[in-house]
Amino acid sequence: MAQGVNNQEERAEVNSRWEATWAAAQQAAVYGNAQSHPRVRPWRERFRALGIPVKQYPSSIEAILRRALKGGGPFRINPLVDFYNAVSLSHMVPAGGFDLAALQGPLELRLTRQGDRFLALDASEPEEVPSGEVAYADGSTILTRHFVWRQARTGLIGRETRNIILISEVLGDLEDGVAEAVLRDFQDGLKDYFGVDSRAFLLDVTHREVSW
Repeated sequence: MAQGVNNQEERAEVNSRWEATWAAAQQAAVYGNAQSHPRVRPWRERFRALGIPVKQYPSSIEAILRRALKGGGPFRINPLVDFYNAVSLSHMVPAGGFDLAALQGPLELRLTRQGDRFLALDASEPEEVPSGEVAYADGSTILTRHFVWRQARTGLIGRETRNIILISEVLGDLEDGVAEAVLRDFQDGLKDYFGVDSRAFLLDVTHREVSW
């Protein structure tokens, strides 16, 4: 979590890192396809266990790696989003972020329930979400569908964003130290590229909530 971030200026170092990470991702071609990467495949297994159609709803890391393997240059959104996408692709884990100014209450990871609504990126009105999906939620506002598949328009990090929370999901069957490495990468990048200090937290089955 960081406050007072300037996301309006271009960041040459972020651009360079994003380009280098995108190029390095080509090495994943040795696995044949994105879904066969050893850090991506476990997400497919988890999604299947949850009854999620993996072809229709790939995890965000599978989608971004698949896009990188097609070649060409990286897509760009804005400095903060490009930064967390670079962290995601370099560690081959999902990552994302939210504009804290757009959130009303506590940010929760929970199952969706009746009355929850999701505003898709290409939609003008929110839609009701089926009950039982794993999702990040702000009250009855759903911020992600199918956990790490797709983010809502609500809470998107834009050029005007100042206060943020960055999140990465690391499955327990990956090797030790991955979550800690991602956390350090977030903190170091926010300091080195954006000049801000941040607070970091590791949540797991025994540490389920934090406050700031």
